Amino acid sequence: MDKELIIVGAGPAGCAAAYKAAKYGLDTLIIEKEEWPRYKACGGALSDRTTKILKKYDIDLKAEIIKSEINNFKFRFKNNVEFEFNYNKVPIKLVDRSAFDDFMVSKAEKAGAEFVPKNRVLNLKEKDEKVWIETEKGNYQSQYLIAADGANSKISNYLNFDQSNISYKGIAMEAEVERDKLSFDNLKNQITINFNYLADGYAWLFPKNNYLSIGLGIMRYKKINIKEIFYNYLNDLGVEIKDNQILIQAHPIPIYSSKNTMNRGSDRILLAGDAAHLADAFIGEGIFYALSSGFAAAESIIETKNSELPIKDIYQDKLDRSIISELQAAEKIASLFYNNQQIVRFILSKRKDLLTTFMNAVQGVESYRELSSLFNFLKKLVKL
Repeated sequence: MDKELIIVGAGPAGCAAAYKAAKYGLDTLIIEKEEWPRYKACGGALSDRTTKILKKYDIDLKAEIIKSEINNFKFRFKNNVEFEFNYNKVPIKLVDRSAFDDFMVSKAEKAGAEFVPKNRVLNLKEKDEKVWIETEKGNYQSQYLIAADGANSKISNYLNFDQSNISYKGIAMEAEVERDKLSFDNLKNQITINFNYLADGYAWLFPKNNYLSIGLGIMRYKKINIKEIFYNYLNDLGVEIKDNQILIQAHPIPIYSSKNTMNRGSDRILLAGDAAHLADAFIGEGIFYALSSGFAAAESIIETKNSELPIKDIYQDKLDRSIISELQAAEKIASLFYNNQQIVRFILSKRKDLLTTFMNAVQGVESYRELSSLFNFLKKLVKL
């Protein structure tokens, strides 16, 4: 079967690319290895920058996808230090990732893309100005391919991209717990972020209607027993783990690093989303960067028809101009924050208004670059 564009992976990056390409008129196919819809381990927090980029491309979230909209936050640090505040600018939207991804697939299909789930890629090669793809359900050829197949991208392996220097994968674990399994009921409208359990990450508790998303993520991989730490966190919350009644899943967080010189494209193939290692190093946000890179990948393919530049150069330029500077700033903030939590606690105890500045950056109301500059200034000020 001959296509203009084939996309491997039906997550946010793949669906964003398929939606944009199909809407433009490209004959587009999405191949997904899993049955559909499928469960996806994810906190499912959508920042304001995420909803804004969806609206930019005329995608409005359905109300039933949004499980909660939260303005109240609690941050917990070591030594029983905690800060509660109301962020009254823009609420964090909490979604079920399975429903969100299915919604994005439907948008791509309505735009004209074809979707084939439960179809694993077995092999591929670039030859004769085509990409040749062998799958469980047949063989395809395409002018271009976008690999949006996740943090452990098989497409990247098939291409023999030199990824030997990539060691910047975090790890997250998440469980969905019914509210009645917990012994306290003050969680209805508050997000809790807890820095007690990990030196380079955090634990979270997100309320979503009649259940809670409980998880933790470490942004820099270390040889620790993250499963044991997560079970301790669940136990501290009063969650009983027995008889496999609670589904617990783990997944890698493909953190962006300026030290990572990974190849994100070839003459006809581009990596997007988690496959391109575009999660931010501060909070591990991936959905916004997945959507951004998916749209950028599709636009690069559209533009290459009228350009003499290699498609991978067009794509990298788009990433540089749209998200790379933010990812680099998030990397600096992560280093400052996780290596100086005692200073952060002290600053917040004196300047609680800075919690709003912090949330502005997380939400995308302000840039990470502004927060990075502020952190640097305050760190120097405290050490004087």
